[in-house]
Amino acid sequence: MKPRPATGGALGHLDWATNGASSTAWCRSASHPPPSASLLALVAAAVLTGATTARPTSPGFIAHTIATGLSKGYQVVVSDLNRDGKPDIIALDSGLNELRWYENPGWTRHLLITGIDLPINASVYDVDGDGIPEIALAHGFATEYASSPGVVSILTHGGDPTAPWSAREIDRLPTSHRLRFVDITGTGKKVLVNFPLIGSHATAPEYRDHVPLVMYRPGEWKRELIDDDEEGVVHGIFSIDWTGDTRESLLSASFLGVHARRFDKGQWTRTKVVDGDPSPWPKSGSSEIVVGRLGHEYFLGTIEPWHGNQAVVYRQRDGVWTRHVVDGSITDGHTMSVGDFDGDGQDEIVVGEREGKRSVYLYRLTNVREDRWARQVLDDGGMAAAGCAVADLNGDKRPDVVCIGTATANVKWYENRR
Repeated sequence: MKPRPATGGALGHLDWATNGASSTAWCRSASHPPPSASLLALVAAAVLTGATTARPTSPGFIAHTIATGLSKGYQVVVSDLNRDGKPDIIALDSGLNELRWYENPGWTRHLLITGIDLPINASVYDVDGDGIPEIALAHGFATEYASSPGVVSILTHGGDPTAPWSAREIDRLPTSHRLRFVDITGTGKKVLVNFPLIGSHATAPEYRDHVPLVMYRPGEWKRELIDDDEEGVVHGIFSIDWTGDTRESLLSASFLGVHARRFDKGQWTRTKVVDGDPSPWPKSGSSEIVVGRLGHEYFLGTIEPWHGNQAVVYRQRDGVWTRHVVDGSITDGHTMSVGDFDGDGQDEIVVGEREGKRSVYLYRLTNVREDRWARQVLDDGGMAAAGCAVADLNGDKRPDVVCIGTATANVKWYENRR
C-alpha cells in the first residue's frame, strides 16, 4: 500500500499521515523493494539561479522574481483562486497586516484581506464546491503564549476573487501555528486541523508542556480536541493517505520526534515513527517532516532539531527507519519540500535556510546502497527561505519551486527547465 500526498493542503508543507496500530506495523506497511539500479545512476550538477545550462541528468532552473519589498515572508500556498486552471500563489508575510495573492501567469498582486496582525499559516480547500477554495488562516501569532491570541479565520470570496475576500473568525487558540485540511474519513470531505506551536505553560528555552491538537468540521467550525500528547514545540505537520484506503493520516514533528495520527472507527490513534535528533531536550526531535519516493520505496525527510542545522533522511532497513544526516551545515533550516524534478521516478529534496547563506538547496540521491546524497545550490544567497512549495506553475508537466524569504523579503519562482 502506497502513501499518496495530500492534494488540498498548503503545498509548501506537504502534509502526511500514518496508520494507528503500532510503530512496527506502520513501518512495514510502507516497505517496498528498492528501485532498480538503472534508476539510481544519477549525476550531481550545480544548479545556479537564473542559469539555463545543466548536465543532462540534472534539472536546471531559471529564477523569476515575483515580488520584492515584503516585510517578513513566511509561507507560500499554491492554489487556483480564480478558476482559470492556472495555479496562483498566496504569500503570507508575518510583518504585514494584509494577505496577498499573485495571479498566474502575469503575477498581478491582489489583496485577499486587510486589517489582520501577524499572519502565520494558511491552508486551502473548496468547502462549498464552487471551484474556488476557502482559505483557513492563522493570524495573531507570537511565540509567547500570553501574547498570542491565535486567531483562526475562514476567508471566502464574494464572487470576484480579485476583490477583497470576507473573513469569519472561528476560534482563538494561542500560538495557532499550523493549519491543514485533512480527509480523515476517506470520503473526500475534509476537516481543518490546527496545531499550535506550544502549550499554555510552555516558556523558553525548555518549552515543557503538552500541546493541544484540535480540529474543526466545516460548517460547524466548532473546536474538537484530538489529543494533547505532543510536547515541547510542534513545528511541522504533513498529511497523506498512508494505507491506501483513501483516508489521510497526519504526521507531526516536535521535540518528541515524528508521530503519526489516524482516525479510525470514530477514534484517533497516535504512533511513534522516529525519535528525531537524539540530542538532549530542547535540542531533540524534529522541526519539519515530508515524505518522498525513490522508485517504489518511500522515505521520510526532516529538518532537525527545531529550526535546526540538519537535513535528515530516514529510509527503511528491515522494517526500521534508519536515520542519515544528509547535510549538517544549514543555518536556521525552516522549510522542506520534495519533488521529482528530473522525471526519473525519484524525488529530490528542497531545503531552505533563513539565516547563514540565506539560500535554497536541492538534494539528490546518487548512491542508493550507501545512501549518499549530493547537494546542489538552487539559490545562492538570494532567498532566506521560510517557506517553499513544489507545483507545476507553467503547465509544462514539470514541477517547479516557489519560495518566500524572510530577511530577503521576496517571492521567487524557480522554473524547472530540465
